[in-house]
Amino acid sequence: MVNWKKSVRILWLCNFMVTSGLTMIMPFLPLFLEQMGVHSHHSLSLWTGIIFSAAFLSGAIMSPIWGIFADKYGQRANLVRAGLGMGIITFLMAFAFSPLILLTLRFIVGFFSGFITVSFSYISRVTPKEQTGSALGILQTGGISGTIIGPLFGGALSDMFGFRPVFAITGICILLSLLLVIFVLEKDPVFKQTSENKASFKEVFKNPTLIMLFIATFIVQASILGTNSMMTLFVKSLVGHVGNIAFLSGLAASIAGIANIIGSPYLGKLGDRIGQAKTLPVVMFFCGLLVLPQMFSHNLTELYIWRFAQGLLLGGMWPAIQALIHKKTAKHIQGRAFGITSSSRFLGNLAGPLVAGWISGNISIIYVFAFSGIILILGSFLVKWKVKPERNPAAS
Repeated sequence: MVNWKKSVRILWLCNFMVTSGLTMIMPFLPLFLEQMGVHSHHSLSLWTGIIFSAAFLSGAIMSPIWGIFADKYGQRANLVRAGLGMGIITFLMAFAFSPLILLTLRFIVGFFSGFITVSFSYISRVTPKEQTGSALGILQTGGISGTIIGPLFGGALSDMFGFRPVFAITGICILLSLLLVIFVLEKDPVFKQTSENKASFKEVFKNPTLIMLFIATFIVQASILGTNSMMTLFVKSLVGHVGNIAFLSGLAASIAGIANIIGSPYLGKLGDRIGQAKTLPVVMFFCGLLVLPQMFSHNLTELYIWRFAQGLLLGGMWPAIQALIHKKTAKHIQGRAFGITSSSRFLGNLAGPLVAGWISGNISIIYVFAFSGIILILGSFLVKWKVKPERNPAAS
């Protein structure tokens, strides 16, 4: 029997290290491209968007394949696969001397990505069902903490040592987290495939509840990444040309992240008590409502207040989706189901910024918040309609 409480603590630390490392890089990506010789505003925007999105595209392609791998070898083996590939290739980015090489490495790293999603799948698999929401809520705070700390460290390190060493440090952080997985984390059970229960993607897609949860995953990620990708431009529209625009924009993300850390464990416990099928549509609905007022913010104080309120609910969506997928999926196809979930998440990460960029460029940046809020609200009704509550959540 796997010690799930110990596993949550180990993977909390791993997720903190991985997300801290990955978020060190993203804030200075445009500056790194300028250093490589990309100077025009149009070219810089184009290269930044393509390089940022490349890993999401390749990740979406490969995730179902890694789902098959997980069904055969277990999610711990999947974590080792993800950590090894991400760590080595991110380290190699320190030696990229052209945008094309950096783009190629970002695309390749996507083939091995998914460490965070796989860690949620692992915890879902080893945790008693009546504790799944609580465990995933706690695990969620590890990644969120990393996204708050990472940009601060990344900015400080790049100022002291330059951009290239930060890529090397990020790769090392990921590889160090891998040591915990290999030597401390227990192996999760693997369910033997027989002629009676042979796993297939056809069985996954025959389940309408799972399909709805995949759609919900896509909606949540598209909504979150859509607003986050335009936050710097929106903050700039509120304060004008100031010297600390990056800090003020980062603060908007950090405030939501801090609220997320506060709210996630409580929402996870609530889901365990009354059922995630009941909590998920409610959290999605009110999270969508709290996005909409942000478009009418006249100053940073108003924006920060609404971001904090939304952040309290943000952490309740992803753990609830993961817990429901675990509960609604037969054991022998859980790896495949979580692989499709990961693809849905990557596609949401890809689509959100693309749609938000189009809205911002062709209509107005404030309508990015309308897009994000409305799709969450519509998604909440779909989940309420298609995902049936458990009769006895604590015993399911």
